[in-house]
Amino acid sequence: MRLALTYIAVAASLCVAGNSADRKSWNKVRYIGGTVSIKTSPYDWNTTLTITTQPPSIVVSIAPASLFSPKQTVHIAPSLVTSLSAGPVAWRVVGGIGGAKLPARTPALFGLLQDNGSIGIVYQTDDGKSGSILLETHLIWQILPVLKSITGKPIEDSP
Repeated sequence: MRLALTYIAVAASLCVAGNSADRKSWNKVRYIGGTVSIKTSPYDWNTTLTITTQPPSIVVSIAPASLFSPKQTVHIAPSLVTSLSAGPVAWRVVGGIGGAKLPARTPALFGLLQDNGSIGIVYQTDDGKSGSILLETHLIWQILPVLKSITGKPIEDSP
């Protein structure tokens, strides 16, 4: 009986791992700015980034600063992503898109407090305009390889 339960437990754990392989989600992400018009708190790390491979999509759910406002969800097709950037380059790339709103950036103190956890996504919207999202996270090296593999775009990270 114990052997049968062991086999069932192993089979169940393998099935769960197989189903979660095509969907990756991170919820400790902060929306810094971009072309999405929503007011967020600089202390709120409740934005969720979800990447699915079947069907391929990138979904960003941005938590607003107000408690009574609904979350804003942005769906991006990986084929519409025009560039991916990381680190300090992400601020420059996202800020170069027309209509992008970014907060003032604090200066680095002799290179000690440089921003290395930023991810910039530039994409084409449904109406043909350029859209951009600037995210901050400490999970940047987990997220970037998945974004690179699903979009096929190189990551621009050198200043």
